[in-house]
Formats: sequence, C-alpha cells, structure tokens
Amino acid sequence: MFACLLIPDFPVQAALLLEPKDTREVLGRSPIAVLDGPTNLLKVVALNDAARNVGVKIGMTKLQVETCDGVSLRNRIAVNEESAQDALLDCAATFSPCIESTCPGTVILNLAGTEKLFGSPEKTACKIAVYARQIGFHLRIAIAANPDAALYAARGFLGITIIPEGDEAKELAPLPVGILPTTPELLEVLESWGIHTFRSLAALPTIALVERLGQEGLKLQKLAQGHLARPLLAVESAPKFVESHEFDDPVETLESLAFILNRLLQQVCARLVSHSLATNELRLTLDLEVREVQNGKTGEQYRHEWKLPVPTQDRNMLFTLARLELERNTFSAPIQKLTIEAVPIKPRIAQGNLFAPPTPEGEKLEITLARIRGVVGNTDAAGINCVGSPKLLNTHEPNAFAVQTFSSATEKHDLSAGSPGIALRIFRPALETSVELADETPHFVRLWKKHRRVLAASGPWCSSGSWWNSAVWSREEWDVALKTFDGIGYYRIYLDRLRKQWFVEGVFD
Repeated sequence: MFACLLIPDFPVQAALLLEPKDTREVLGRSPIAVLDGPTNLLKVVALNDAARNVGVKIGMTKLQVETCDGVSLRNRIAVNEESAQDALLDCAATFSPCIESTCPGTVILNLAGTEKLFGSPEKTACKIAVYARQIGFHLRIAIAANPDAALYAARGFLGITIIPEGDEAKELAPLPVGILPTTPELLEVLESWGIHTFRSLAALPTIALVERLGQEGLKLQKLAQGHLARPLLAVESAPKFVESHEFDDPVETLESLAFILNRLLQQVCARLVSHSLATNELRLTLDLEVREVQNGKTGEQYRHEWKLPVPTQDRNMLFTLARLELERNTFSAPIQKLTIEAVPIKPRIAQGNLFAPPTPEGEKLEITLARIRGVVGNTDAAGINCVGSPKLLNTHEPNAFAVQTFSSATEKHDLSAGSPGIALRIFRPALETSVELADETPHFVRLWKKHRRVLAASGPWCSSGSWWNSAVWSREEWDVALKTFDGIGYYRIYLDRLRKQWFVEGVFD
C-alpha cells in the first residue's frame, strides 16, 4: 500500500508555518490570499477556503482583493515553501524509509512492512494526521495499492481516504478529469466528447481512444482506472537542517527578529529530534536590505557561527546564544532575510554520578561564556580571544598561549610516576631589576629594594623567535640562588636583549 500526504493550499500553509500555534489556528480559519509576481502587478496565486467563501479567486490583483473585507494578504516566499516541504518530508520519514517528493506540498510513501509498527492503514493514516497537526499542517491523506491512485484520491477527496485493493476504479470514478496531468488542448477534446469524470474516461473503448489520442490518452485512461503502477522516485539525499525566512518588509527591531528566530530554531530542533540527532555547530546568516548606491545596488551580509562544547537539541539554549550575539551588534541596514543552519551530529549520551553532586551542564556554561563576551568582547587589542579554554602554542616563547572554544573531548596525558617537579611561581608582571656581572656571570641582583648576593648561578639559556615579524623577542635566562633575610631563595632572572633590561621572572618553591 502507498500513502499520499497532500497539503491543500500549500503556499498558504507554508506562509503560516512560522506563526505560533494559537495564532496559526486563528489565521487558518480567516480569509488568507498569497500574492506573487512583479511588485507593480501582484496577483493571487493561492488562497484558503475562507477566502474563496468571500469571493476571492486565483488571478485577482492586489487592488481587487483589497476590496474584499477581512482578507489577509501574504507575499509568496520561496524559501518558506522549501522549508515547509522539508518539514513534510521529515513527517513522512517518521512512518516510512521510502519516500517520494512528488511535487511541492505532496509526498508519497511506501507503507510496505510498517503494519507491525503502526497497525492497519486506517490507524497509520490517523497517526500521520496527528503528527502533521503537531508540526502545523492540515493534510489530506489517501492510501491505495498504487502511488497514482493514492495521489489523485488525495487531490480529489477531503480528509482521510482508504481505497481497498481492486476498488480503485470504483472509488476514483466521481473525480473530475481536470485533475489529471493533461494539456488544455487535450482537456478541451475530452470535454467536447462529454467526458467530465474518471468514470466516463475509464469506460471509453481502449483501441478507439488510442487511435484518436495516442499513448497519452491510454495513460490518462489507466490513471482514471487506477491501474497504472510505477515505482517511487525515492528521496536519497541527506537531510539538511536549514531554515530560512524572508521578510515582506525589512525589520529593524530585535523583538521582530527574535520572534522569527525562535520559530526557525524550533523547527530545526524538531527536525533534529525526529532524526535522533543533535547539533554542536550553529550558523546564523542575516541578509541586509539592498540599498541604492552610486554604482548600482549593494547588500551586506552578516554571519556568525557557534561551535558548542557538547551536542544539544535544546532550542532555548540556542535561542539565548543567538539573542545575546544579536544584542551586541548593530547593523548598517534593516534585515531582509534570516537563515539558520544546524550541523547534525550524534546526541550526547552521559551517565550521571549517583554519589556526587551534579556538575553544571555544558549548555549553561556556553550561555555564561556568551554573557562574558558581551562584557569584555571577543578579542583583546592584540587580536587574541578573551574567552575560552587556554591552549599552549608550539613555541619556546615564554607565556605564549591561545584561547580556544571549550570542547567535550578529553585529552589523554601520560602521567608516569616519578619524583615531584619544582614549581616556578611567576611574577605578573615580571619585576624590573638591575644585575651586576662578574666575569659575565650575575654577582649581585637587586630584589625588594636591596642588592642580594648571588650564591650560585646556572646559565645562561638563550632563546629567541618571531624574528620575521614585529613580535620579535630574544632573552637570556639565569637561575640564581640569592641570600635573603628568610634564608636562601631560588629565583629565575632574565635579560631582555632587545630592551637591554633585566627582570626577575619568578621564584622556585
């Protein structure tokens, strides 16, 4: 058996998909018309039943529709319909692995082998309808023994239709021939013969029909009889977790942007959950309004990417991160289009400790870091990241490190048993000092405003680097034992050979 899922008035339902559930239900019962075409000649391309009842028709201009009281107008946006089609495919994938994206607003799925999971065709259709309502779709569902019989039953009948095998011609008989895939010229010929329904077309003599209309007429008759069997063109591409919204009028306020952003993230996370996936990388793209300049038109684009320490499906956490980032930025023009992309990954599976207090969640840590970035910024004057996890660099330069984003991956270190090491407590900043040399060896070091005799000295150790750019450094290090009031102390001193200045870097424990 094959099931066809059809979204009636698809552009209308796609336009309402971003609305909150309560608002969407109210708007769905009110007259809505979708406009498309040139800006100076917008025409109605889709409408719902409530709009038909007040006299709106396909092809009416915007001015004509505005004469009808209470009709809400929406501009047709391709990216919204693409997102709605992806959501419909995800809905179908919950019930079958073999799916065909037949046309916008319509998918067909093979139900073979799903009886033990979902029950009879009637129960399966009801479960599909309930699941689609949770997403925001009102579907027509038809189940038949071949894909095309299910397709035309969904196009011709409301609600849920179940066609038993062998009864296709009987059940499809009252449908109009206008829903068949035919040309206007061929449809005019059929109407001139008095053929208006599937029943009339199916009853024509096959040989005489082929003599007059050729193979195209034979195909239409088989469709009317429900006898045309074909394999599904299954969707094989990997799902993309991308949601976009193009505003009818560019937005300038954060509240308007946050409302749509929240809805897009809700859809992305719902699709991740339906595929048993999570994300650890989120990408935000904002297309700014195109402006007229002297040399033509120009439009800027803002992009930001979050690499999360742990995979997540938490929409609230992702929304908080995105909102904090948007609050820190100002844009040169209103925002025309918003795009959210989540990179899928397997979800995190973690077992809590039964005998230890719970540790803070990784999601809360990322939000805390985002708030800190809002205060101190992302980078310092030297271009180094300010917030994150420190990482040693592959260099001999002292105090050289970088700041990277936190990661849930744990690094393994070989902690072989051995004698404890000596700790060097660094003075930050290093203490400026003066050193007296004897035979090019430190003899006296000024420390804490007094000259200290050097009892022993080890060195020098010379190092340098970055000679190819402005960050060049060069130093000469000594480890010395100094006589102090508290006894003998062990210190590290060095000479900055570029500045010709001595420093006390730290003391050994």
